[in-house]
Amino acid sequence: MDMVGVILAGGSNRRFPVLKGFMEINGERVIERNLRLLGGLFSRVAISTNRPDAYFYTGAELLGDLYPSTGPIVGICSSLVASGADSVFVIACDMPFVRKEVVELIIAGTGGADVVVCEYEGMLHPLLGSYSKGLIGLMEERILSGRTELLGFLDEIDCRVITTMELKQTGEDGKSFVNINTPEDYSKYTGG
Repeated sequence: MDMVGVILAGGSNRRFPVLKGFMEINGERVIERNLRLLGGLFSRVAISTNRPDAYFYTGAELLGDLYPSTGPIVGICSSLVASGADSVFVIACDMPFVRKEVVELIIAGTGGADVVVCEYEGMLHPLLGSYSKGLIGLMEERILSGRTELLGFLDEIDCRVITTMELKQTGEDGKSFVNINTPEDYSKYTGG
């Protein structure tokens, strides 16, 4: 199966003073860390963004939104269309602590499911997972009708959910699912 690793970096970034992918943690921008992580697992890695100028310096393949951005479902759908791949593995640009073992577990769970995402201690995490090109039509239908809520979409499709128990067997402690959305989050998770 042809799967492309995609970093979702198309959000509005209203609550953080710099592009969230440019946050530095341990001396490295999150976007660069996630490119390195995905580059070790996929032969093709891209950034889904409506700000390509900001990411030219990375040398990564850049994928734009096909519709006015109304949330991550637009970035995922656009990445499926633009990449031409059978599926995409997505990671949000503001997730700085994703472990390779979690990505590998999601990839291993893709057999036959349209989507594979994780549930950790009662919370579903749709911005770290794999999405099949078979979903393009349904995603476009939802986008065009203004129903862009990703969790609602997952309720309607064949979605494989990796459980907390499965994740903990890899040594996961929940940090892989941390999103840093505000300066307060940044201080909380980095001590800075």
